[in-house]
Amino acid sequence: MNKGQKIKWGILGCGGIARKFVNSSRYLDSAEVVAVASETAGKSKAFATDLNIKEAYDGYEALLHNSAVDAVYVANTHNFHHTAVCAALEADKAVLCEKPLAVNQRQAKKMIETARSRKKFLMEAMWTRFLPAVVQLREWLAEGRIGTPRHIYACFGVHRDFPPHHRMVNPDLAGGAILDLGIYPISMASMVAGAKTPDQIFVVSKKGPTGVDTENSLMLSYPEHFVAQLQFGMEIERNRNVRISGDKGQLVLPGPFIAARSVSLELPNETILREFPFHDQEGFRFQIEAVNQCLIEGKTECDIMPLDETLLLAEIMDNVRAQAGVFYENE
Repeated sequence: MNKGQKIKWGILGCGGIARKFVNSSRYLDSAEVVAVASETAGKSKAFATDLNIKEAYDGYEALLHNSAVDAVYVANTHNFHHTAVCAALEADKAVLCEKPLAVNQRQAKKMIETARSRKKFLMEAMWTRFLPAVVQLREWLAEGRIGTPRHIYACFGVHRDFPPHHRMVNPDLAGGAILDLGIYPISMASMVAGAKTPDQIFVVSKKGPTGVDTENSLMLSYPEHFVAQLQFGMEIERNRNVRISGDKGQLVLPGPFIAARSVSLELPNETILREFPFHDQEGFRFQIEAVNQCLIEGKTECDIMPLDETLLLAEIMDNVRAQAGVFYENE
C-alpha cells in the first residue's frame, strides 16, 4: 500500500462496538468503512443505512470476498472470533479483532499461525494501549522516571444487571468478567512487566447464576520483583484506575483507565499532569490510525500490541479461568 492511501475497512458484527469503530474512523483521513456484515438477517442493512455505509451483507462470506475491502474489523462475540478471523485471513484480508483475540490460547495460536503463514496482518484490538495518555505513560516508564516498577494496581469494576441471555453472562457466548473485563488490567500489567511470563498467579473468583465468573481478584508475581494486583468484575462499581509504583515515584491513570484522558507522574517533590482530551466517539481512532500505518508500511504485526504478547495474555487467562472453574462447552 502506498503512503497516503486510504484503508478501506469491512466490519463483521453490527453491535455497539462496531458503531464506535465506524464513528471513530471518521475522524481519520486514512480510513473508510465501506462494508458491514452480520449473521442476523437484516441487521447489517439497518446498521449501514443508519451510518451511511455503502455495502451491507447478510453473512460474512460476501464481505470477505469483496475486493474493495483492505482490512476487516471482527466485532462479533468472543465465541465467534476464531472462525471469523481465520476466514478473513484465508480470504487475504488484514484483520483487527476485538479483544480478547480468542476464547483460549489454543484458538489464539491457530489464528496467529494462520496470519503468519499467509503473511497477513493480525492484531488484537487493545485500544487502550494507543491512547495518548498511555503512550505518555510508556514514555515515562522507558525514561526511568519512577525508577524500577515494583507494583501495579489496576481495577476495572462495573455494576450491571444483565439479563440471563446477555453475552456478558451467557456461557454459550463465552461470557464472564475474565475475558471481557479482565483482559484490560491483565494487559496493562503485561505491558508494564515487559510482556514477561508471570512466575505465579493467584485467583479468587465468584460465579454468578449462569455459571460464568462475575467478580475476580488476582495477584501475579513477575520476574525482577514486580507484582500485579488486579481486580475486575460486573457486580460492584469501582474507581477503575491504575497506579504503577516504582522505587522513585508513581504513575497514575485515573478511572476509567481504559479510556484515559490524562496521566500523572507523582514524584517526591512534584506531580506532573499531562492531559489528552478526546471525544467519546473518537476513542478508537488512535488504534485505527496505528493499524492503518502498519498496513501502509507493509507490516504484519504491530509493535505496540505484538502477537506473541497476545498469545501470552491468552495463556494467562486460561490459567485464571482454570482456577476460577470457568469453562465453556463450545471452546
